Formats: sequence, structure tokens, C-alpha cells
Amino acid sequence: MDAERKQVGERAKQRIREQGYPSMAAWAKAHGYKYRDVSDVVRGIRFGLYGIGREISKKLGIPVQD
Repeated sequence: MDAERKQVGERAKQRIREQGYPSMAAWAKAHGYKYRDVSDVVRGIRFGLYGIGREISKKLGIPVQD
């Protein structure tokens, strides 16, 4: 994982905490997503190009390519 992708993931985790959720699992449940899907987006496994990964990326403020 490159440094930029790691920073994006850390910022996404910070946004989740700022929104008052204690964990990614709590954020995922509150927004109707599976924890694994959210975790994959935050860790950079899913790039958010389409589908659920894209929705999650947008909600977490992760840049997506159009």
C-alpha cells in the first residue's frame, strides 16, 4: 500500500470517529453496509470505481474517479 492510500484511509477513519461512531463496524451498520465492504474501501482493497464501493467512498469523503 502506498503512503497516499494509507493517508486517505486514516482520514476516512478519522471522519467516522468525528461523526460519533466508535468503529467502522458501527458506521457500516448505521449506513446499511457490510463491515467488510467498508473495511475494504478504507484499506484500499476496493477503489470505489462503481457500485457499493463507490457509494461508501463518497460518504466517507474518499476521492473517486469519474
